[in-house]
Parts: sequence; structure tokens; C-alpha cells
Amino acid sequence: MIDHDNLEEFADPVGYDHEDSSDTGVAFYTDLARETDGPVLEIACGTGRVAIPIARQGFAVTGLDVVPGMLELARSKSAGLTVRWVEGDARTFGLGERFRLIFLTGNAFQLFLTNADQEALLGRVRAHLHDEGMFAFEMRNPRWGGRGEREEDRDGLFVDLETREEEEARPSYVDAQGREVRVFDTRAYDHVAQVLHWTTHRRWHEGARERTKTTRIALRYTFPQELAALLDHNGFTIARRYGDWNGEPLTAASRSIIVVCRKRA
Repeated sequence: MIDHDNLEEFADPVGYDHEDSSDTGVAFYTDLARETDGPVLEIACGTGRVAIPIARQGFAVTGLDVVPGMLELARSKSAGLTVRWVEGDARTFGLGERFRLIFLTGNAFQLFLTNADQEALLGRVRAHLHDEGMFAFEMRNPRWGGRGEREEDRDGLFVDLETREEEEARPSYVDAQGREVRVFDTRAYDHVAQVLHWTTHRRWHEGARERTKTTRIALRYTFPQELAALLDHNGFTIARRYGDWNGEPLTAASRSIIVVCRKRA
């Protein structure tokens, strides 16, 4: 399906943090940690953007990620906190314990491109989730083309599912060296696999010379009823479902699908 490891976007952890320094999802998952009272496991935790604020609230947090460099930066950012960083594949990991809250954020669920990958992830979650625990994650709400809302592209990857070969600009950012980095994307959508293939070009100047870094990422788009069936088949019941971080109901216009699940007996 892809000819790369789907991790190119995460090869520069410092740059990753500079490009996205938002607190999106932090309040939502912190509230769930309070509701369940921990311990907490974040899968695909990256540099700890969400796990660290939860640990600062006094919860025992474990962060799991497959990219060593992301975990290295997370460790350096979390000195003195009750948080454990574990390198592991979300489809195969085994920690020998159970958690009252397990979550993925940053739309990381979309990095699991096949039915087999999704089910392997859910199997590991089920094995590590306390019988009274919660499992939560979010993903982008799939959108078909032709709605004339191209301005939303600038907010990230909340876009219509269609191929666009011409480069489109995304928000620029300032990197660790103080340079403005301009970001441009092209994309190709595979309707059969439901996978959107992104190619991103980041451009900056070193003196008079322009530099470019190109990365690729593939994202699986799962439709709401498909997601409900997937969770049910793998032993989960959806307890709550939202269309945004404010708790609004899911509609066709919602940018996100946010679900909170419980393990079925």
C-alpha cells in the first residue's frame, strides 16, 4: 500500500514540536484521567504533548511510541514527573498491567492503515484496559469533495477526500533556529483503501539559499458507521461520541469523530 515506513513526519521531534505547539485535546483527555483516576496509558504519545500535562496533575502516566527520538525528547521534557516512556509498536506491545484510561490523540488512529492493523491495535488496548476503564481517541471526520470549503485546508489535514496534485500552502511556523518554515502539500486519495497519501514540502532559507525537506504520510479515513462496527466487533461499546472538543454531537459538518469506549464483558 505504501513504499515507506509512514514515520517520516516524526523523524525530527524538535521540529515536530515547533510545528504543532497547540494544546488541542489536553483538557479533554485530562478530564477523562480525572474521571477514571488513572493509571493512564497514551499510545502513540510522541513528545508528550498531552501525556506530560496529565502527569503534572499527579496521575501515573505511561507513554508508548514506536519512534525512539520522540521518546527521547519526551523524557527530557518530563524530568521530575511520574511518567514512564516505553518504546513499542501499538499493534504488538505487552506491558503486563492494566490501565483505567487508554487513549490516542493527534488523530494517531489514522496511522493504522489496514483492517488488520486497526484490529491488532484494538486487541492490545483490550488486553491492557481495566474492566471498568475507558478507551478514547479521535480522528478526522471523512469528507467528500465539492463543498467549496478549501479554506479549511490551512488548518491542517481536515480536508476533502480527493486528489490534488497542485501544491497548496499550509500555515508556516518558526523552527528552533528562528527560521520561518513555509509548508506546502500535495495529496492523492485511494478510494478503495480509504487512504489519503500526503507529500509535504517544508522550505526555509539559509542565507540566500532555499532548503527543502520532503516527507510522506498516509492516513486511513474510517467512516462513522464503519468505526462503530469495528469497535463492536473488537469488544468495545461506544459510551460517548462527539464532533468536537466542546462536546457537540457528531454531524456531517463535524471536523472530528471523538469516541469514548468501554470494554464489553
